[in-house]
This record gives sequence, structure tokens and C-alpha cells, in this order.
Amino acid sequence: MEKMERRAFIASSLGWGLDGFDFTMFALALPALLKALSISVADTGFVTTSSLVASALGGIIGGVLADRYGRARILMFVIGGFSLFTGLTATAQNLSQLYFWRVLMGFTFGAEWPVGAALLAEYASAKRRGAMLGWVQSSYALGWACSTLMFLLLFSAFPAEQAWRLLFAVGVLPALSIFYIRLSVHDRPLLKQGERAKNSFPLLFKRGQISITILATMVGLAVQGIYYSAFSFLPLYLRTVRKMTVVGTASYVWVVILGSFIGYVLAGYIHDIIGRRPTFAIYFTGSALATILFVVVPIEGSVVTYVAISFLYGFFASGQAAGMGSFLAELFPNVMRAAGQGFAYNVGRGFGAFAPAFIGAASSSIGLGPAIIAAGSVSCVVGLIALGFLPETRGKIITEGA
Repeated sequence: MEKMERRAFIASSLGWGLDGFDFTMFALALPALLKALSISVADTGFVTTSSLVASALGGIIGGVLADRYGRARILMFVIGGFSLFTGLTATAQNLSQLYFWRVLMGFTFGAEWPVGAALLAEYASAKRRGAMLGWVQSSYALGWACSTLMFLLLFSAFPAEQAWRLLFAVGVLPALSIFYIRLSVHDRPLLKQGERAKNSFPLLFKRGQISITILATMVGLAVQGIYYSAFSFLPLYLRTVRKMTVVGTASYVWVVILGSFIGYVLAGYIHDIIGRRPTFAIYFTGSALATILFVVVPIEGSVVTYVAISFLYGFFASGQAAGMGSFLAELFPNVMRAAGQGFAYNVGRGFGAFAPAFIGAASSSIGLGPAIIAAGSVSCVVGLIALGFLPETRGKIITEGA
């Protein structure tokens, strides 16, 4: 790995891992939030959905700015933004304040992935692009593991009504990574200054590109819908439906995280071996089956069995996202790459964000588990349909020409 490729890898991994550290705090704090702010599961589902819809707008704007001003520069701003607004979530006194800070956090959170993924994709070689971006995607699981550790430490040491605020306050720490990016990371100069589009957004809808943009966004919807269906209510599901303690919840979440990490990394290599489309198809199908098993199989029957199912749940429901960085980088030309990745990934996230809202609203009538199955299964079907119309891009050269 060359020096600048290694630095781009570290920067992208730091950004996405710290993104995961901050974002996953909300689900972990959810049981305490419900009580402290006197809000309902439906309320928090709406907050989560609004935050993710805001992330769609943030991802589009961040991508356009990255195409114009450079990946590394914009990456610093978005990391600082989501760190600040995560920390300010600790000050919320009611639903309105919680909503305000989470929407701002979502806006900046949404811009991180497309900017970081474009930065690394343009340094990575075609033969190992899938694997490298799979490793970057796995850093989200590491961030999740760190937030779960903080959850366990803080909720064990402090009353819940204090612990959730301390948990969010810790979320300002990712801002320290800005210093590394500022001093060490630069864009790969694929385009001359005069070739940069002042606004790359309209290029996504030109003839010959618009169908790719729409289908890629459908894949983004599927990836995000599966992920947020599976994990937005995971701690709450374990606490309220499975009746687990704080320690039990953290333990099973770590099993899921381990499965997620391995699922991300292995998926990256599979993408480079058999291609983008078949790998997505395998992971989408596995996600649907693992979700059903996670909800249906009773934990009382065999703890070992449920641990194995929890591992598979994380493996497929997280790992299915690993190919997005490489696939989208190969579907969009250099001049519009960050905007294309930002649009497909984050508009997909915006639509996929309705999964938590549906789950929150439907849980009172059909139950939390069945609602999770329904939302995740629909997302899988949407992704499989889109894959049928997209080209295979494995091995595509993206560092020459436009």
C-alpha cells in the first residue's frame, strides 16, 4: 500500500468508524431516553427517521461540495459537525430539543460516508478496491463496539438518567481526528482544476446516467433499510422483548458487532472475487433469513443457538453494506463521483429511514419483532430487483479519464 493510499485508508476508516461510534449511541441510550424525556417508541422512531432523512440532504450537499472543493477538506468539516451535534444531544430536555440536535447530527453524519469513500476509492487499485472499502466499512463495527463499551461502563457506574447524557457528551471526541486529516491527507489529482464541476448534481440526471442514478439509489435504499430495520431498535428489543439486563444486552450486542465486523471484511473480498451483483444478492437474502431467525427462535431453548443466530444477524445485516463504496465509485464518473455516491447512498438512506418509523408505529399493533421482519424483508426485495438491472463493475478502472 502506497503512502497516500494508506493515509486515505486511515482517514476514511477514522471518519466512518467515528461516525459509527456517534450514531449508534442513540439506540443504546433509547431505553433511558424513553423514561427521562417521557417519550414513546413511536416518537423515537420519528426522531430516527427525521435524522436519517436529514442525512440524505447532507449527503447530497456534502458530495457536491467534495466534487468542487476536494474530499479531504470537506471530510474535516463533516466529522467536526457530527461530533459537535452528538455532544449537544446530551443537553436535550424534551422531544423538540432531542429532535433538533438529532436532525443536525444526521445532516452532517450523512456527508461523511460518500466523501470518505470517494477519497479512498480513487487511491485504491481496481483489483483490491472491494476489499479495502470492505475494511473501511468494518470500522463502523469498531465504532459501534466502542460506543457499546462506553454504554456498559457509564450505565453501570451512573444512574440511567445521568448516564445517557454522559454517553452523548463523549461523542465530541471524534473531532480530534480532524488534526490527522488536516496534516496528512490530500486528494488524488484525477481532474484538473478547470475540469471540476461547480455543481456536479445536475450531471447525475443526464441522459445515459439517470437510470444508473435511480437504480443505484434503490440499492442504497435496500442497504439502509436492512441496516436500520435490524439495528435501530436492537438494544430496546433485547431489553423489552427478550427481558435482558444491561450486561446481557451489551453482551449480545457485542456478538452482533463481531458478526458485523467479519461480515464487512469478508464481503469486501467476496466482491473482488465473484463480483458486486452476486455478492449483494447473497448478503441481501442472508439478511432476510437471519432477521427471521433472530426474532422467531426463542433464547430460552439454547443460548448457544441464539448466540450463533445473533452472529449471523450481524454478519449479513451489516456485511451487505460493504460493497457500496466500491460499487458506487465504479458506477459514477470522476467528475460526479462524490455527488453520485452521496445521492445514491443517502437518498437511499432517506427512504430507508422510513423503516424505523414504520417499526416504531407498527410495534404497538403487531409487535416489535414482526415489525422488524416486515421492514427488513421489503428492503431486501427492493435491492434484489435493482441488482437485476445494474451492470457488473468488478475490476473497473476509475483513475483514468472521466
